[in-house]
Parts: sequence; C-alpha cells; structure tokens
Amino acid sequence: MHLMAQRIAGGLRGRGLPGRLIAFAALLATGLSAAAADVLAIVPDVSEPYRAVLYQIVDGMRRSASVRLVQIPSGADPGQPALTVEGERVVIALGGTAAQAADALRTRLPVVAGAVVAPTGMPPLPGVSLETDPEALFKHLTALLPTIRTVHWLYRPERSGWMLDRAQAAARHSRLKLVVVAVDNARSAAQRYQEILDRADSQTDAVWLSQDPALIGADSTLPDILGRAWARNIVVFSGSVQHVSHGVLFALYPDNTAMGENLARLALAHAGGAPFTFEPNRELQSAINRRTAEHLGIAPELARYDLVLPAR
Repeated sequence: MHLMAQRIAGGLRGRGLPGRLIAFAALLATGLSAAAADVLAIVPDVSEPYRAVLYQIVDGMRRSASVRLVQIPSGADPGQPALTVEGERVVIALGGTAAQAADALRTRLPVVAGAVVAPTGMPPLPGVSLETDPEALFKHLTALLPTIRTVHWLYRPERSGWMLDRAQAAARHSRLKLVVVAVDNARSAAQRYQEILDRADSQTDAVWLSQDPALIGADSTLPDILGRAWARNIVVFSGSVQHVSHGVLFALYPDNTAMGENLARLALAHAGGAPFTFEPNRELQSAINRRTAEHLGIAPELARYDLVLPAR
C-alpha cells in the first residue's frame, strides 16, 4: 500500500471506524497520489537570481496545469540523471541544460523549451523565449513617441537571428523603418552604436538596445551608449529592466509567472496536436526611467507602468 494510504488507514483505525470505510479511504488516497501530472517540468539547480526566475515560471505553469517538478544538476551530462515519465502529457524544459537532459524523452513525449533566449535542440524545440516580442516593443514606442520613424537594432546572428523576420514584420506593422546591423562582439557593437548615435535624428530615430551580454557590457558599452544618447536626446529602449535602471527610457520585460502560465497552456495544446513553434515572449511588464523621460521632454502616464525608476 502507498505510504500516504497507509498513514490515512492507520489514522482511521485509531478512531475505530469500520474496515470497509478504512479500505475505501486508503484506495482513494492511493488513486489521488498516483494521479499523473499534466506536465513534467525539468529545471537545473542554479544559483540566484536565475533560480528565482525559474521557480516563478514554474509557479505560473501550475496555474494552467498540474506539474511534476524534477531538478537536475546545472552541469549534468545530458544522459544523467535518467529521467522517467509517469504519465505526463508533455515535458517543459527550463533552460539549456534541462533541454539537453530532456532530449532522450522526445521519442516518448512532446518536449517544449522555456527560459532560453534562442531555439535549442535538433530539430529546434518549440517554446517561448526570454526575448521580448518586437511587436509589443514597437507598439509601446509609437504610442509613447509618435514622431519616431526609424529604429536601429544591432544583433548577433548566433543569438538573435531567429528574431530577424519577426522584428522586420513587426516594424512594418507599426509603420517603422527597421535598420538592422549584424555584429559579432562588443568591440564592433560599440563602434556601430557610436556611429548610429552620432548621426541619429532625435525627433525621428530610436535605438532598440540589445539584451545580448556579448554585445552590451554594463560597465563599458552601456554607459557610453547612454551618455551619447543623453547628450543628443536620442531615445533608447530595451527588453531589459536592468537597462532602465541605468538610464534607458523604457523596457518591456518578462512577467515570469504569466509567462509560465502561458507556456504550460501552449505546451498542453501542442500535446493535443496544436502547432507550436519557438516564439518571443508576449507576457510582459513595463518599466520607465522618469529622469530620462523628463530629460527628453516626455510626460508619460507613470501609473500605467509596473515599475518607475529611479524610485522616490
């Protein structure tokens, strides 16, 4: 008999209840405890703050589905430890290490990726990126600053190339010209940002700042970009709330719990046969830098933002 069932039966015996009732309670407890979860969630054992992000996503997943959570060492060999299926309908792997560990399950269950930036696996897994949906960014930009006509975006193809077509389509939808520059490293990015900011028109141009740490150094590239943008009143926006704390005008960044809820919903639909690809995150929160807005002569409705920086 299952351990939970044994405990319940023992407790009922102690109360002197009939044997048939005891047996029924034990059977019910066994059935409840053995019921399979909808989702097998695999997460790596990582340190903060990434750990908190992963578990916020898992909390959101539990709003849409029952979840069995398995944690693996962050540096685990893809074949270790062995993962088992206990009747779940779909696997959600959070992070690259988890996606590698889940690869062995792809012949048994659909596998979906979350908490990653770019598509992972061969063939690439469906899932939701940590990258912000360009369409949401551009809609927010044009609502806040209707005079903007051109957006400059530097990206590293290895990390963000999968978003290129989506970004171009989103720009067309918002009647923006998207000027795209592919770069490989922080040094070339710094040079191109300098060229863009030196010739940009403060009334019509804006810079969509990459979230790629290989291109943007918080202690080097970012201060130079923001210093030049401040001096020439150029709008810079991003998908990183950390960038707003440094002086970027606004960011749309992941609502981790809502993202997890949506990820589980999409994964279960995919398990039922619905098409699902790898897509940017559309479950977002908003942040604005009030000091930068004041400098640019913008008066946004601060109450509409989830976070206003710097705090007063």
